[in-house]
Amino acid sequence: MFAAIYRWHVRPEMDAAFRRTWHARTEKIRVARGSYGSRLYREPDGTYCAIALWPSREAWEATEPCLPDDENDARLFDASIAERLPVMTLDLIDDLWAVS
Repeated sequence: MFAAIYRWHVRPEMDAAFRRTWHARTEKIRVARGSYGSRLYREPDGTYCAIALWPSREAWEATEPCLPDDENDARLFDASIAERLPVMTLDLIDDLWAVS
């Protein structure tokens, strides 16, 4: 298993749009590209953090197939972000994360 950790500073006036489009796009990625989904967190300073799980690094790196009906969501998601922080990638060594 492989994980990618994303972090963003979001424009305050677009917080709801960010969360809505993050959710919609994450579902599209899960269905279209086979991710295992993602969890979205907010740090105490307001920074958002998402941990996305994938079967492999190769699956995460794939850009096909294109996400269905994603142009508007992609534009809105990008517009809601004030700053993208560097992505961290991790290869799983041991898994004790309980399934909810």
